This record gives sequence, structure tokens and C-alpha cells, in this order.
Amino acid sequence: MSTTTAVIDGAWSLTVKAPNGTQTSVVSLKSEGDVLTGTISNDSFGVQDIEDGKYDGQNLTWKSKITKPMKLTVSYHATLDENNNISGHIKAAMAKILFTGTPVAK
Repeated sequence: MSTTTAVIDGAWSLTVKAPNGTQTSVVSLKSEGDVLTGTISNDSFGVQDIEDGKYDGQNLTWKSKITKPMKLTVSYHATLDENNNISGHIKAAMAKILFTGTPVAK
């Protein structure tokens, strides 16, 4: 397990390249060992808890359950780069949606 896990802790601004246009979300992350917890929120879907979160010092995965406009579990897969940014994709139903993320200034 990497000793850099604290790097991911905090709020991140995500830019999601959704089929219906670019959307922004805020994800708040907290790592404890390789377990990742927190919440993700945006204006369209509200706030969801992060479930099944994992972090190994570079790779992040988690799931969240959207309840509106329909019920759907989405999976996030991301990588932390050397500039302290994240990028990856969301798997929702049959779609694979790209996103990028930057830390929110404290």
C-alpha cells in the first residue's frame, strides 16, 4: 500500500463529458488504507454516497447509486497522475463516459 493515500483526501471538481453535454460534479474523498469513502454530488443527480471504494495510491474505483431521473448504479474508474489530477471513465449501463478531475482549492 502506498504512503501517498492522503493525496486523494478532500474535494475534487469533476468534469464529465456526458452524451447530453458537459456536466460538473464534486466528489469528496477520504482514504483509510485502501478503502475509499465519501460522497459525489451534482445539480442533476443530487448527492450519493460512494460505495465499494478502493484506492491503491494511483488507481481509484468506486460506485454510486443514482436515484433520479432513474435508478442506476454507476462505476467510476480513475487514475491519479503526477500533477495531482485524476482522469478516467464512468460506466453507466452500456455507456462509458470520460471525466477529468482537479482538487478543489482549500
